[in-house]
Amino acid sequence: MTKSLYLGVPFNSGQPHVGTAKAPQLFREVNKDMFSFQNWTDLGLVHTPSYGGREAAIEHAFALSEFIKNLKIKNSFLSIVGGDHGQALGTLHGLLTHYPQLIVVWIDAHADANTPTSSPSGNMHGMPLSWLMGSKDGAPWWIEKTLKPKNLLYIGVRDMDPYEKMLIEELDIPFISPQEAMGPGLDHLIKKHLTKMDPTGKIPVHISFDVDALDSESIECTGTRVSGGIDRACVEDIFKTLKDTRKIVSTEIVEINPDLGQLSEARDLCRWSKELLEIVRPQKQNPWLYAARKIDEKIFHRPRAF
Repeated sequence: MTKSLYLGVPFNSGQPHVGTAKAPQLFREVNKDMFSFQNWTDLGLVHTPSYGGREAAIEHAFALSEFIKNLKIKNSFLSIVGGDHGQALGTLHGLLTHYPQLIVVWIDAHADANTPTSSPSGNMHGMPLSWLMGSKDGAPWWIEKTLKPKNLLYIGVRDMDPYEKMLIEELDIPFISPQEAMGPGLDHLIKKHLTKMDPTGKIPVHISFDVDALDSESIECTGTRVSGGIDRACVEDIFKTLKDTRKIVSTEIVEINPDLGQLSEARDLCRWSKELLEIVRPQKQNPWLYAARKIDEKIFHRPRAF
């Protein structure tokens, strides 16, 4: 049976809003039922530096990478709640130790592929993918595992700096715009890109979801809102399509900030985040339902829907 693991990452040094560090604990409080009946195993929190800035973000990412690297996660589903998106440097670096060919579906308003030299803001949460794909500009010394650009799929990205646009074009990184994502052909587009990446369908998938992928009019509890985004139904459709077609080994949800907007909205986002995790979390087959389905198929020669 696949284990479901939860890890909280109180990460905020990748950007200026400290409230993102509060989201993992709020998620626990709102979703207490997750940890009943042994449905989920709570792995606790990852070490947080006592200082701030980019160096703290890099130290925290290293601690997260080492934590994941030392986990026994084969035959497990790892769910991570942050924290700002700078933590993905540690998340993916650790996951690539276990799954060197990992496919990453990046659902976000931003490409997060800047470098210290190219970034207008200098915020580390806009840099993890450039370092993971091999950039040496300001890269942490401990980066060993690299993400293949052809194994990265962007969905919903609409706010890109010049360097990021150039990188996506030169590396030919797969890309689904918000307009395409909100259109009728989303399912087909996702399947087309994934099939090109992995015709066999055997490579595991990690979903990295930044809540600012949602349109700015529909969310306040996040720090870098951008107009022209996708809606919740679209995000759910993405998760469902991925679950139906691929093996999802891990999911990361980031940038919920209880200090911005109304606390009621942050709590609602945490509840919804749990629903997203349940969409892609491997479920144990109910033996009774399986037996009933087989009986129906034998007697009536048709599959039975449950």
